[in-house]
Amino acid sequence: MNKLWTVLLQKAIAALMGVNWMSVVMQVTKVAQSNLTGDEKRKKVFETLRSFGIDCATWLLYAAIEIAYGQLKEKQ
Repeated sequence: MNKLWTVLLQKAIAALMGVNWMSVVMQVTKVAQSNLTGDEKRKKVFETLRSFGIDCATWLLYAAIEIAYGQLKEKQ
């Protein structure tokens, strides 16, 4: 995906997530270092965020997790 579109998508998801965006980023960063598979990592982050009381549409939370993973990959 084009870098501009990726940045715009990240900003849109962050805005939709509001104050919860940093929780998503922190959990993705934390789990990214584990030896779990990609699907296991996503499920772990999703379950952790839900246990924190992050209440938003499931599709939005999964989209935020994917964007945070993409952002982390770009930095590495």
